[in-house]
Amino acid sequence: MTGGSGSATTATGNGMPAIRMHRNRSEHLDTPYPGGESWRQAVRRVGRFLGDLSLRWSDTRVLVIGHVATRWAFDHLIDGVPLEKLVEADFGWREGWEYRLP
Repeated sequence: MTGGSGSATTATGNGMPAIRMHRNRSEHLDTPYPGGESWRQAVRRVGRFLGDLSLRWSDTRVLVIGHVATRWAFDHLIDGVPLEKLVEADFGWREGWEYRLP
């Protein structure tokens, strides 16, 4: 994905320890971080990428590198997991995730 930082983190939050940045993340589900965007806005942005992805690389395996909002967008838009559930859950990092577009 291109187009600037565009993440749910903020200019004022850059460099902040993740645990501190994300401890109140549910408050930013719909309310943007100062100087940034809300989680829901970030998910919508990734959704636009997914629409483009299926047009340009249909039936092709693609590597996507992103951050937590990218993963939440995939979980929400592809797998149907409610954002309210994702924002409350632990991130649960693992070495890789695989998704299939419908």
